[in-house]
Amino acid sequence: MKKIYNIFVCISAAIFLSSCTAQDWYDSGVSSPYHDCSIMEYLRKDTYNWELTVKLIERAGLTDMFEGKDSNYKEITFFAPPSYTILRHLWNNGMESVDEMSIKDCKAIVLRHVLNKKYLKADFAYRNVDYMIDDELQDGGTDVETLGGSHLRIYRDKSAYGGVPDLGPETMYIYSFTKATMVPLATPDIQPLNGVVHALNYNYDLGRI
Repeated sequence: MKKIYNIFVCISAAIFLSSCTAQDWYDSGVSSPYHDCSIMEYLRKDTYNWELTVKLIERAGLTDMFEGKDSNYKEITFFAPPSYTILRHLWNNGMESVDEMSIKDCKAIVLRHVLNKKYLKADFAYRNVDYMIDDELQDGGTDVETLGGSHLRIYRDKSAYGGVPDLGPETMYIYSFTKATMVPLATPDIQPLNGVVHALNYNYDLGRI
């Protein structure tokens, strides 16, 4: 059964990747970004995208934080790695289950994806387009540090529409100074009751934040 599941996930991920662009997340659920439940409940409801993400959080001993029950973290921001990202990490390290990962490693991984308050896309500054995002002269974007100690710069870019600058859709990007990598984002601003989830793309590899 496990082999069949793994094959199914691979095929599904391939279809997903071939049909999506940078920040498209095709979900058969409700299109509203608001969810009348905790972040943990939201993740548990969508086993297709988040089953292994839930197991990673549980293995890390951080369930209370994601359920809004930790008095130190009433609201959080979660840059959420999807199940396929975690499955690929397991395969690349010769493992088949999240239970084979150490609790310490699971906690470190999860906390590198969490901010200690709620940040919506609109809370992040625009990039100064005159400079690369990691240029020392870059005065745009918003620098944050995750609970796991990763230094990120989150920023928005405007786009043109019909040949008119800045009238097109806005996109959000993540750059990790800690790993010197861009982090692929799928869908921002998913809003359960105790914070916000910014879903990372299936292309994302654990360790790039």
